[in-house]
Amino acid sequence: MNINDLFYLDTAPENAPVVFLIHGLGTEASSWTYQMEALKEAGFRPIAPDLPGFGLSTYHGEHWTIQEAAEMISALADRMDLKTFHVAGISMGGTIVLQMALDCPERIASLILINTFACLRPKSWNEWFYLFRRYLRARFRGAGSQAELTATRVFPRPDQEELRRELVKHIQQTDPYVYRQAMRELGSFDVRRQLGRINKPTLVISGENDTTVPLANQHDLVTGIPGCRQVFIPEAGHGAIIDRPDLVNQSILEFLKQHSI
Repeated sequence: MNINDLFYLDTAPENAPVVFLIHGLGTEASSWTYQMEALKEAGFRPIAPDLPGFGLSTYHGEHWTIQEAAEMISALADRMDLKTFHVAGISMGGTIVLQMALDCPERIASLILINTFACLRPKSWNEWFYLFRRYLRARFRGAGSQAELTATRVFPRPDQEELRRELVKHIQQTDPYVYRQAMRELGSFDVRRQLGRINKPTLVISGENDTTVPLANQHDLVTGIPGCRQVFIPEAGHGAIIDRPDLVNQSILEFLKQHSI
């Protein structure tokens, strides 16, 4: 894939150090709006790309992979002449962060993993059923057909109707081929045995009410990555960066200030 096909937001190029923000499945760079503003005000340089096939970034490859997405972020850093940087990811974005930490650890200053996993393999039948329904709808009826199911799971409260509509819109705008490939990638992703190789400061942020990536799966990160810390965001679900941006931002900034380049 051509690096020129990658769209990204870079709202404070005069600041340092750099923090890459990697979005989740079916969303885009703008999902980090609250965090970008807070990071900018704190003197950091947030850079949020639209992953290949999402948002305004196009994808022309044959098989979308987490590995390729991670390589694209590294290529973007090369083009911007960035040697080292912090990197944060939510959900699918967190798997890309993990892949980068394993592939190019010398470039990573620290990791922030939000509502993500080293392996998504469900630990209960209810979780299996939800993921199976999502995959079948995306596989046979298109990514947009399971958008409402996903949005309701991510933003379940009655007062989150506007957030549900926004998420549905983003999912429906995603390249359907890329969406299906990404779902398959997430289903087979498993780096649990490699977590011990990650020797960078790591923070896991978990929404207490996350029903998309169960807390048990997120705990694998805490037990697997040496020295990893975990914080829980009360009353937050899978979309914690939007559910409770104040508490998420507080956790991010406290961690980054301790581990700035």
